[in-house]
Amino acid sequence: MSFTLQSNLPNLTRQVEKRARVLVHDTAAGISQHIKLSMVEPKSGRHYKVSKTGRDHVASAPGESPAIDTGLLANSIDYAMTGETSAVVGSGAEYAIHLEFGTVRIAPRPFLQPAFESAVSEFEKGLKELLT
Repeated sequence: MSFTLQSNLPNLTRQVEKRARVLVHDTAAGISQHIKLSMVEPKSGRHYKVSKTGRDHVASAPGESPAIDTGLLANSIDYAMTGETSAVVGSGAEYAIHLEFGTVRIAPRPFLQPAFESAVSEFEKGLKELLT
């Protein structure tokens, strides 16, 4: 009697890596979308007229995600794959950090951290599915 043992481990590893890459990509894209959607939600801050355009604007209140005024911040939100199974989500707007964490003059208007936190359970669920 004889038998041959063949390992399918390399193929399984490639499949898991591919699914992990898709999970990370989709999670990053979802976080980016969540951030942008949070900015268009109704705000409860100060109401005023924009001097340059004369249009009405409702600012975000402390603790709310920033309200869209010029669109620069919302348009700067993006994500990029930084490796096979890693990604970064963020903003290229110089003032994004001041809105996220606040300054001595303004209270925080977090938009990054809440979006990341909202993605954790779905990401963990996806990871568990990868391994089953």
